[in-house]
Amino acid sequence: MLSSNVTPQLKRRFDGFRNTPFLWEVLLEGLRMHTTDELSITDYPKIDSTSHIRLGKLIEQFVLFELEQDESTILLTSNVQVFRDKVTIGELDCLIKHLAVNIHLEIVYKFYLYDPSISIELNRWVGPNRNDSLVLKLNKLKKKQLPLLFHPETAKLLNELNLNSAEFKQKVCFKAQLFVPFESLKSSFQLVNNDCIKGFYIRYKDLNLFINHIYYVPSKLDWLVDPHPDVAWVSAEAFKSEISEFLAVHKSPLCWMKSAEGKIQKFFVVWWE
Repeated sequence: MLSSNVTPQLKRRFDGFRNTPFLWEVLLEGLRMHTTDELSITDYPKIDSTSHIRLGKLIEQFVLFELEQDESTILLTSNVQVFRDKVTIGELDCLIKHLAVNIHLEIVYKFYLYDPSISIELNRWVGPNRNDSLVLKLNKLKKKQLPLLFHPETAKLLNELNLNSAEFKQKVCFKAQLFVPFESLKSSFQLVNNDCIKGFYIRYKDLNLFINHIYYVPSKLDWLVDPHPDVAWVSAEAFKSEISEFLAVHKSPLCWMKSAEGKIQKFFVVWWE
């Protein structure tokens, strides 16, 4: 039985997060992965998973909860904001001691779509609205987020905690849901963990291929959730009207579709060609 502090919706979000694979196994572009796959977690985080929390912050709380369940890990501190002249210059997601090794860990959870029109393989993974990409995130981690550990202002904060940046290794906890063109669902992709592929993406005009399906548009926090039948499904006509509002403002919504046979799939409808 769930604790009174854990709603069924939070349970589904946490389960969806736990079921999301890490984007690579060990090393990608010099970035080393810290995984929590081996943890056997039977409880759920007692947090307020409401519409008022951003998805990124919810993910951070999920990861911190996992780390707290790990007997081999000590959480030293988290969400360390670094200031210079009272202006925030960045934040360290968390500092941990894992198997007696100090680790600066940055937490990432992303949704990427594979655009085959881009020439370089790694660059092909882009955000649903094309204002983000895997390469941009990797560069931000390498050039801004991880180097923050060694900033002079960070040293002052670490000294207060009796910590020294030189004693830390740096890793990332990077999970992702990947979506590919509908015609590429059976393809495999280099450099990334293909287990991350959760569905496909199409354009608005392609919805005619699925005219006999019913649909659901989850909230942003429920992008984490593994599709299930217990939602308020709508007809294709109502669905097209709903998502046209997203597309008109260049937002690509994540959606679910259910076939007459009961098969449920997760997909994006994109505004871009």
